[in-house]
Amino acid sequence: MSVTLECILIIFIIALIIMMVILCIYLSKLIEQTTDTMKSLQELTDLAKKELEPALKSMNNVLKTVDNVSIATNKQFDTVKKILTTLLGASCVALTNVRNKGGFFSGLVSGFKLFKKRR
Repeated sequence: MSVTLECILIIFIIALIIMMVILCIYLSKLIEQTTDTMKSLQELTDLAKKELEPALKSMNNVLKTVDNVSIATNKQFDTVKKILTTLLGASCVALTNVRNKGGFFSGLVSGFKLFKKRR
C-alpha cells in the first residue's frame, strides 16, 4: 500500500472512531432525557390520580343523591297522578250527573255524594 492510502485509511478510522464516540454520547444523553421524561410523566399521572380520586368519589355520591331524589320525585308524581285520576274521575261523574239532571247545583251535590261513597 502506498503512504497516501495508509494516511487516508488512518484518517478515516480516526474520523469513524470520533463519530462513534459522538454517537454514543448522543445516545446516552437521549436515553437520560427519555428516562427523565418518563419519570416526569409517571409523577404527573400519579398526581392526576391522587387529585381525581376524591373528585370521582364526590361525583359518585352526587349521582347517588340525584338518583335517590329522582326516585322520590317519581314516587311523588305517581301519588299525585293517582290523586288526580281519582279526582278527575269523580268530577267526570259529577259533570255527567249535571247533564242528566239538568241543574248545576244538583250535579255538584251528586258529585260530592259519589266522592263520599268512594272513600
